[in-house]
Amino acid sequence: MRQFLSWRYWATLASLCALTILLWTCQGSSDSNQIVVEANNRRIDLIAQTSTVRSDQAWSVSNGISNGDATAVLLDGRVLTIADGTMGESTCLFPEALNACVILADTLGDGIVWFSLVPAPAVGSSELELPPIEALLDGVTYARLTNGMEVPLLDVVVRRCREELPNLASFVAKYEKRHVTIVDLSQAQVSAVRCKG
Repeated sequence: MRQFLSWRYWATLASLCALTILLWTCQGSSDSNQIVVEANNRRIDLIAQTSTVRSDQAWSVSNGISNGDATAVLLDGRVLTIADGTMGESTCLFPEALNACVILADTLGDGIVWFSLVPAPAVGSSELELPPIEALLDGVTYARLTNGMEVPLLDVVVRRCREELPNLASFVAKYEKRHVTIVDLSQAQVSAVRCKG
């Protein structure tokens, strides 16, 4: 009973309450919008055409999550596993069809953290068209696209436009969302940009 009435007991209790309030205050002041923006940016370190995407059961991507396990076989023979619950998106209508898709992925070792399956370019072409560049990053070695993907750039990115501009930064500033980003699949990097008008 004597310890309950001790000033040390009450000082310790007051310190714990103050620390709890401080932690709640710090947690509440974090900018949740900033966290969402960063989560939407995806650093792509794998760009490759698939030979096929196969699964033993029904496989789909809905609400940003893959449902079921799938195996992506790339044209170069590599095999990637897309585990059930992997974050991703797919606009490729028939992923199981031969040479129908291109996979763009944020990987960690052999695992896929996030992926996007998009339709492959026409037969005979190695140029994949992606959304416009929003910003140039890391000393112009990566570009953030308007869909949040961050894709690698070749040392020289060709600007396909009637008007000649001195560099890629000038092109992006002038044409903002009025251009197409082109990835050369043989090099797995952005090789060109093309203005729309």
